[in-house]
Amino acid sequence: GGDAPPGAQLALFGDLPAGPAAGPGLRLAPLPAPAPPPVHDVRRLSYTALALFARCPYRYFAERALGLSPAAAERSGESGGPLAATEVGDAVHRLLELVPLAAPAAPPRPELDALVRGWYPAVTGEELDRIAALVDAYCGSSLARRVAALPGARPERPFAFEHDGVLLHGRLDVLWREGSRALVVDYKSNALEGARPAAVVEQEYRLQRLVYALACLRDGAGEVEVVYQFLERPEDVVGAVFTAADRTVLEAELSEAIARIRAGEFPPTPSEHACAGCPALDLVCAGPRLPGRG
Repeated sequence: GGDAPPGAQLALFGDLPAGPAAGPGLRLAPLPAPAPPPVHDVRRLSYTALALFARCPYRYFAERALGLSPAAAERSGESGGPLAATEVGDAVHRLLELVPLAAPAAPPRPELDALVRGWYPAVTGEELDRIAALVDAYCGSSLARRVAALPGARPERPFAFEHDGVLLHGRLDVLWREGSRALVVDYKSNALEGARPAAVVEQEYRLQRLVYALACLRDGAGEVEVVYQFLERPEDVVGAVFTAADRTVLEAELSEAIARIRAGEFPPTPSEHACAGCPALDLVCAGPRLPGRG
């Protein structure tokens, strides 16, 4: 119709009009910028992760947030090299699980050697001697005799509880409960290299220890004794007692640690022990050579 000649085709794909659209239109409010994601949104923490964070937050970030593997010195010796310190510790703990708590005695040496070779075929004779000596150290210790006198003491007890939206979980090497009292024993196969066990616990295992205490206090214990035994020096045990009155302080310290992790506070705290096998060492961290670290 209109002025178009008869039979003419209307333009279906003509040019759009230039300039702003006529009419009132509708202007939407600009969307707010999204909040930056957290550096590390932690939802689960094992007791070993907490110990690593206490030892060196930067190494914790490299391994637990970025997923970097420990350096070669800390990896498996299955290809013929020496076992990692973690593997020696794993063998010791697995053997101690087989030791009857009520009558502590190491497996006979041929059986012990066969077990460890089954787990780690590349283990050397020298490493077998060290592993056997660490197991014997517990079995012959005053702490072993104390645990043997406690009816109901059990090895490898799992625990889990939630705090500030984070699931804390792990295993207790030994747990004894009677009424409102609890005893937690943690074996350590670390090479102390002259360090005092009490200083090592305070520096590297303080957060781990408070998690052990909270696990028992939240389970109804009124008094919890947490004992660390470094098998290299089995009589120099490090113990601390916590009661229900300490729970608020312990939870506040745990909350502070979780807040530091969520805030992305990962300063390097190098030491010979913390830096050994760290995947960030000499790549993005100078370790013991950092200025002011000595």
